[in-house]
Amino acid sequence: MQLRFGLIATALLAVACSSGSGGPQLSLHNPVWERVDVEIVLTHGSDCDGRGSNFISSKEIVLRKDKSEAIDVPPDSTVCWRHNRNPNNPKPGDWTGWTRATMYPGQSADADI
Repeated sequence: MQLRFGLIATALLAVACSSGSGGPQLSLHNPVWERVDVEIVLTHGSDCDGRGSNFISSKEIVLRKDKSEAIDVPPDSTVCWRHNRNPNNPKPGDWTGWTRATMYPGQSADADI
């Protein structure tokens, strides 16, 4: 599991400038599980659990194996995501810890779940 988080961190460090005119975008990819529930939170702060004044939005998605989800991120915002602790035997509310990335205008990033 630590290796997976290390790979995610490495992917986020390899953020490249987007050639398009759109805003920041993060693409999450599932290379491992047949399906995995993912919670995504957008915030202007660093607290992924907080729903105060910095909170922008949240959503849950199901990400199938070898599929990606592109998330449009407002400028100068943080995108947080987490998934089922055990995607092969998911239990409601049993999430991994948060992974987060701060996105800036003109940037895009790819990360494996």
